[in-house]
Amino acid sequence: MNARMPGGAGRLALWALMWLLQWLWPLGAVAQQLPDTIERVKPSVVLVGTYVSTDNPRFRYVGAGFVVGDGLRVVTSAHVVTRMNMISPDGQALAVQVRSGEVAWVMRKAKVMELNLEQDLALLQIDGPPVAPLKVASSDRLREGDELAFMGFPIGGVLGYSSVTHRAGVSSITTMALPSPTSQQLSERAVLSLRAGPVQVLQLDASAYPGNSGGPLFDQRSGAVLGVMSMVQVKSTRESALTQPTGISYAIPSRYVLEMLARHSAAP
Repeated sequence: MNARMPGGAGRLALWALMWLLQWLWPLGAVAQQLPDTIERVKPSVVLVGTYVSTDNPRFRYVGAGFVVGDGLRVVTSAHVVTRMNMISPDGQALAVQVRSGEVAWVMRKAKVMELNLEQDLALLQIDGPPVAPLKVASSDRLREGDELAFMGFPIGGVLGYSSVTHRAGVSSITTMALPSPTSQQLSERAVLSLRAGPVQVLQLDASAYPGNSGGPLFDQRSGAVLGVMSMVQVKSTRESALTQPTGISYAIPSRYVLEMLARHSAAP
């Protein structure tokens, strides 16, 4: 004879199973959507660096960026642009490489439209035909605990400039610079940040590397940009009191990107 579960206990177990499936289903759906989202985002993520014909290599990768607006504007981190002067101080030329197929890249000349050191953002203009842009959405509705993803080139050209995507949860939404116990512990960037007023920053629970700087932080479903990876700049402000910065990663919320695009009349 088969044992039968009492009616009350059976209903309770069924209810618990249905509740668990209802809770897990959205997570599984997002995980299944991310590969499709990566395919859509990848063609719009570009290489930002310098091109000098007498250098070896002629193109030197500095950081990532992504195409917005009319397809001829690129958003990246301000510290990516300023670092180029250290790499090639004589005859350096700003250059952006865009995808041409799955593995090929095409060089584009670029110029700086805006360099915002306080918010660690830069807007570039590239030549040539338009590239598929990413949509920039408002970050105002982001909450701690939201699951996002970011894309960049953390190991540069070692593998032929293969983009890498990481999942990242929003651990905290806070300000870029924190007051230090003594003035001696404040870096120059931290002082500038404090004088400019509080700048929001997203703290992420994933590890990013210098090659990720300037890359997009995006929604796993839609691919809409919600932030710009900015590990280097923020670590010199928020963690300026630490002798050895931690491995925490940060991103600049997209609200500042929208403000920058509005100043140049560029559609998000």
